[in-house]
Parts: sequence; structure tokens; C-alpha cells
Amino acid sequence: MSATRTVLLAGATIALFGGVAPVSVSGQASAPTAQVSVTMIAKPKGIEPGDLDRTADPCTDFHAFANGAWRAQNPMPKETQRWSRRAAGLETNRQQLKTLLAELAAKADRPRGSVEQQLGDHFAACMNEPLIDAAGVTPLAPLIEDINQVQDQAGIQRMIRRLHELAIPAPFVLTGASDYRDPASVVVNIAASGLGLPDRDYYLKSGGHFVDAREKYRAHVTRVLTLAGVDAVHAGKAADEILALETRLAEASLLPAAAADPATTAHKMTFAQLSQLAPHIDWERYFAEGGLPRIEVNVSEPAFVERLNRELEATPLNTWKAYLTWHVLESAAPWLSKPFALESFEFNDKYLGGAVAMKPRATICLESTEALLGEPLGRAYAERYFSPAAKVKVQEMVRTLLSVLKDDLRELKWMSDATRREALAKVESYDVSVGYPDAWTDESALVIRRDAFWANVAAARRFGVEADRRHVGKRMSRAIWQLPPSSPGAYIDIQLNLMGLPAGFLQSPAFDLAASDAVNYGALGVGIAHDLTHAIDALGQDFDSTGQPRKWWAQPDLDAFQKIGQCTVDQYDGYAIEPGVHLQGRQVLGEALGDLAGVRLAYLALERSMRVHPVPVLDGFSPEQQFFISWGQLRGAAETLDLQRQMVKSDPHPTARYRVIGPLSNTPEFEQAFACKAGSGMVRPPEQRCGAW
Repeated sequence: MSATRTVLLAGATIALFGGVAPVSVSGQASAPTAQVSVTMIAKPKGIEPGDLDRTADPCTDFHAFANGAWRAQNPMPKETQRWSRRAAGLETNRQQLKTLLAELAAKADRPRGSVEQQLGDHFAACMNEPLIDAAGVTPLAPLIEDINQVQDQAGIQRMIRRLHELAIPAPFVLTGASDYRDPASVVVNIAASGLGLPDRDYYLKSGGHFVDAREKYRAHVTRVLTLAGVDAVHAGKAADEILALETRLAEASLLPAAAADPATTAHKMTFAQLSQLAPHIDWERYFAEGGLPRIEVNVSEPAFVERLNRELEATPLNTWKAYLTWHVLESAAPWLSKPFALESFEFNDKYLGGAVAMKPRATICLESTEALLGEPLGRAYAERYFSPAAKVKVQEMVRTLLSVLKDDLRELKWMSDATRREALAKVESYDVSVGYPDAWTDESALVIRRDAFWANVAAARRFGVEADRRHVGKRMSRAIWQLPPSSPGAYIDIQLNLMGLPAGFLQSPAFDLAASDAVNYGALGVGIAHDLTHAIDALGQDFDSTGQPRKWWAQPDLDAFQKIGQCTVDQYDGYAIEPGVHLQGRQVLGEALGDLAGVRLAYLALERSMRVHPVPVLDGFSPEQQFFISWGQLRGAAETLDLQRQMVKSDPHPTARYRVIGPLSNTPEFEQAFACKAGSGMVRPPEQRCGAW
């Protein structure tokens, strides 16, 4: 199901940065929003020459050469473990969005329902802290009073449905999701939820950290209920009852690893079987009120639903009322007055999340706007910062990269014909969404007010829930974006065989329309090529070209791939971050092979591109040198030793230095571009050079 499907987001595993019609690049591109020709720039922008450490020998240490000067001139900010032009670019993205929203918020008389009105008024309402503080818990009073007035179990279920309309997932969550075994279909997915602590371990394990977390959680619940007007004695008693109920639900929940496994959580059943599984839940009324068809559903954790069914029957009414009141308050607390927001921060962000200080209010309001009004914000952002010409250029790059990958697959000597056909089918069907949707969703019916922040949050959540439910029973649209167009991140969806490159991501240093093709292929091109190979490597072999969960690699091909990969394992085993502490080659194998393939395929794509778009010598560097320097400047982050030690233990990515050095030292074209001699630090002997693609 989509709740657990393998979607690799920026900052997680996508190579580039650790709703709507996409650009299909399986053969030709979908029509762009406007007919635009890519403008040829007389003198394109080259690499960042000021970032180079010209005292370093590129043939000895390319990580130092490519941007050693930038790292020396830009010390790592406090409380940061990694710093680079990419990280600084994220800050630029956030500042661009805050400036944009502040400009929109400055005018209060924009046409009702327009993108500008919705964005400006929501941001203004969020920034109006005096009004939010004066309101206190009042915005929630009608909903809390309705919970207090409940007299029976039917009333409890009615309130659960009300909470779900507001995207408050207690005591379970029900969404539309792609069917794991038929990913082209959207079904109802019912999953475990409604726990105030991160997962079942926090309720059930006896270690000191978990015991401390439970004690702090109980105190947190008590304080929030007290802030809402419950007297201290009753708040403490309610906190005990809430913790006990959540503990019983946690006992029936899967371990985190199992809950994240789409195969483990695939349990399709008919509507009648769902009613038999949990007969005390009024599914008929739930589906009728939600406008949901009574089709097959997926229950990700049947044991949890069975336990919930028993708890609805056996747990006292007052405990359920306290539980639902608590989850309303917990969900709304960050958006209420300062005492609620601060209490939420202290427990959730600081104690559980490790944050040091609350974010500036403008950042909080930006994140709220992006989460609730992602497409309108992306539309306004793209209009200002990502032109139709930029979109066309990236589409052109993607088509070239896919063409190169297909040609490469046809020539692979270690891959059998049967596996090759499957791999080519996946590449042919691959979709890449670039920049922003080709058609925007009409959200003008969403009512956003300038004087009622929580009302805006509730209205936007309700709008999103209704939109999600409308997809159930229909074919899965590969056009739905999984990040807003303003996002500085990107994603790949392994099962659906697609990639999303938002406009906020397609900014310098990843991409610049004014830059030469050599610079753009060295940065963005390598990252795209890297992630394209995940569709057909050991990660992508679990799903075929239609998204069906099926291992399509023949065993001899898998054996050959593992044998070829041993070269890379040995190479990265030899990289040390400090004396006696080395990378684990087996742990980073997938990403290291992706980097190596990305560099090779993007270089071939650049060569193909230069037949049409020649690249001049810029800043004294040939196109080939620009390509490799661009890769080094994108990836050449400064990382603390503590972070590198953590990465060596568990991160599937090599550290920054070796992400730059590792693939280039296997690349003959790099050796030629910089006239490196055999035996140089950046030149591996021919018999030791690695690569699978």
C-alpha cells in the first residue's frame, strides 16, 4: 500500500538530495504547459571557480580541489553536521518562500478563492500570534464539547469519524492507497494509528529510555489537558487511562520494521470480511458518510483492528472520551496559543526529536502553508522561480539520460536476454514529473480566512481528506505528486516506477538554466541517472514494469551482479574516515554503484547532448572538466567526524569525500580530462576498476 510503499524521499535515499500530470519520458514528453523553446544562451554559466582549491592536485584529491576553498570560506553553522552549497541552497529555498508569502500576506483584499488570497491569508493568520494567543483553546471548544456530550458507543464512533475528517488518525487511520498487488488500483487502506508515542517499543520495552519516555509522556498529556481547562486531578487520572489504552493498542501493533514492509502489511479483504473482523465498528456508516465505495479493502494490521474492536466494546466510555479529547488537543497544539505550542515543542520536537530551539515563526508558518496548501504554494513559487523553459530543458535531459540507459542495457554482457527484456520494459515505462504539474488542481472552493488560523488548518485538512477519498475505487494516477512543487527535495517511487523533481529542487546547484550542459549533467544529470538505475538494480528487482511485486531478475544475473559488486565492496572497504575506522563496502554497495553508474551514464548523455548543444571552454575548463567539477561541487560537503562515524555504522551512502572520489577514480574519462598519470590517487589501476552498468 502507498502508506508503506518504497518511496525514497530527498534527505532519505534519493541521490540528488539526501497532484497532476507528470512528464512521461518513456518515449516522448507530455506537452508542457506552454509551447516553449529552450533558449540558447550565448555564454552559459560554468562551474564555481571561486570554490576551487587550486593548491590541491585534482589527480590526487578531487574532493579538495573541486570545492575546498568554499568549505574553508563557509564554516559549518552551529548545530549542523553537514554543510555544502546544496545545504545552503535549501536555506535559499526557504527564504524565497518566506519572502513570497510575506508579499502575498501584505495585501488583504485579493479575490476570494484565488491562489494569492489563500496563501496570503493563511500565512497572515499564522503570523498573527496575538490573535492566536487571545483565542487560546477556544477554536477547539465546539469539537471538545461534542466529545463531552457523547452518551454511548455510537457517539464515540461518530466522533472518531469526525476526527478522521480532520486528518486526526485516532485510533486508526483510513486512507486511499494503491493496492500492493495491483498498484494501478486505489483501495481503502486501514492501518494502525492513534499512539501518542512513536511506536510500540515506547510502550512495551523496559529499558531506561523507554521508561523515561512513558513518564514524560504521561506528564505531557496531563499538562496539555490542564491547559485545556481540565483540573489537575482529573487530568492526571485521564492521562493514566489514555496511556493504558494506548499500551493495549500498542501490544497489538506490529514492530516498526514489519509495519514498514509492504508485503507484510498486504491483507486484502472484502467489505463483508472487514465487518466480520471488527463487527463493533460501524463500517457501513463510516463508508457511507465518507462517500467510500464498498469495494475490497486492505487491512495492514488485522490483529490491531481486532484488538480495537474489543477495546471499543470493553473500554469505559469516559476513557474513550478522554482519549479522543487528548488526540484533538495533541493534533492542534502546535497551531494554538503559545502555551500549547511550547508544550508540544518541548515534548515532541525537543525530547523525542532532539530539536534545540523552536523554529522562527515565519518558518513555522511557511511549513504549515506548504503542508496544507502545497499545490497553490508550488504554483506561486514556480511562476517566480522556475520558468517553462527550465522545465523543457530538464525534460530534454531526462529523455537523453533514459535513451543512454536503454542503449547501455542492450550492450550489458553480464545480463541475460530475459532479464534484459524486463529491465528495458521498466525503463520504457518510467515516468518523471518535472518542476510542476502540467495542469493545476482547482482548490478555489477551499475557504481560507485571515482571522482564524485553526479554522484554516481544519478546512485545509478536510479538503485534503475529501480529495483522498475521491480517488478510492479508481485507477491510480501516476500524475499525483508526492511532494509539493515548492519542495527543495525530490523522490523516487520504486513500486510505481516514477521520479518527482519539484521546481524547488531544480535550483542551483542542482540545476541552473543559465549553466552549461556540462555543469547541469555533472550535477542534476548524475543524480537522475543514479536513481534511474534503482528501478533495475537489486532495489528495483522486487517490482516489474507494471508495479507488480515480482522478482524478475534471473538467479544467474543476480549472482553475476553480486560478483561484479564485490569490486566496489573491496574499494569502499579501503576508505577510512580516521585511523582504524573504514566504510563498510557491503553496506554502501547499492549507493556506490548508483554513483558510479550515474557518473558514467550522465557523461555519455552529455556527449550525446553536445552534438546538438556544444559546450564552450568556460573559466579555462573544457566541457569534460566542467562536468566532473560540477559533480564534485554538488557532492563536496563538509561533514563532522561524529556524523561520519554514525554513517559508517548504518548509512547506505558513503561519506561526502568518498562519494566524490569513489566513482571518479574508476572513470577513464576523468583521468583523460585532467591528464592524470597512472598511479595518481584519483586513478585506480585498470584491472581494479569497478562498475556494473
